[in-house]
Amino acid sequence: MGLSGLRIAERGLCLVAMVLCLLPGVPSQASLIPFEEAIVKAVRKIKPSVVAIHTVAQRRDMIGGEMKGIGSGVIFDSSGYILTNTHVVRNATNITVTLANGRKFHGVVVNASGEYDLAVIKINGAGKLQAAAFGDSDRLELGQLSIAIGNPMHFGWTVTTGVVSAVGRKVRAGSIIYTNLIQTDAAINPGNSGGPLINSKGEVIGINTLVYTGNEMSSAQGLSFAIPSNTARQIAAELMKPKKYSAKPKAWLGIAMSDVTPDLALEWGLPVQRGVMVSQVTAASPAANAGIVPGDILVKVDGQTLRNSSDLRNVVTSKSPGDTIVVDLWHKAEKRQVRVRLEQISQ
Repeated sequence: MGLSGLRIAERGLCLVAMVLCLLPGVPSQASLIPFEEAIVKAVRKIKPSVVAIHTVAQRRDMIGGEMKGIGSGVIFDSSGYILTNTHVVRNATNITVTLANGRKFHGVVVNASGEYDLAVIKINGAGKLQAAAFGDSDRLELGQLSIAIGNPMHFGWTVTTGVVSAVGRKVRAGSIIYTNLIQTDAAINPGNSGGPLINSKGEVIGINTLVYTGNEMSSAQGLSFAIPSNTARQIAAELMKPKKYSAKPKAWLGIAMSDVTPDLALEWGLPVQRGVMVSQVTAASPAANAGIVPGDILVKVDGQTLRNSSDLRNVVTSKSPGDTIVVDLWHKAEKRQVRVRLEQISQ
């Protein structure tokens, strides 16, 4: 064989090798770099716990008819409980949940929180499912890897990557004021809502909820937000509890609030790392009558330390109208203690 023949043969062998590498089921000899391998392993771990959600709802306007919606969810409990956003399943008359293996099930809303935009739905007959592992969102570091997986625009189980851009973000979307959100530049689109944001270990660190696109004067990119996993896990556990029906009147404090976190305290120069910040006070409410104002940070109630707004809510709901609670708080740089006489919430 001449020199030209050898060159042709070599080119032919190279072409065959390239084709074999591209054929499905034929493993490539090229190995993944550690960074890629971490992402692949994390996605492989979480994928069986991610679901696609399709909803049908009746329009409540003059147009009428049906309105279809899409979203994502994450299996929270192996018996079929799935965590998603409330706005994904709001007003839905039919919910279809599709597992990663393609199996479809009818979903039912167990409970939902409009305040936190978190909902738990349940599917039956799927057998034991793989529940996702949840990480500690309080330990997030700026710049660490974040991976979003979900059902954007009906493109099921789409994976996008980015970093944790910020924590403790406060964002208003419609009538909901979200607090203590994780900001990431991992791409999130319609249909991602309710799906997991994970770390390099495949642990859920947030529930993907919204993307900020700017306003009529500007456009924005890379501003996606997720509800922290610690908040999501706590609220989900509450939503899964059996509903208690009671004729007991509900006590009322009269404030809107957000959680104080170590990162938020550092960013804003707050005097404490944990507590409940008052964002609004209703006029003539028990809180207003006690002298509590926006910007105050509540740290204790009746001697119980407040780690977050859920702690305060639990204390207030355990009380009756007419009860008096002792609140320790920070007013600017001054520590105060006030007595608040709770009133009955208006129906």
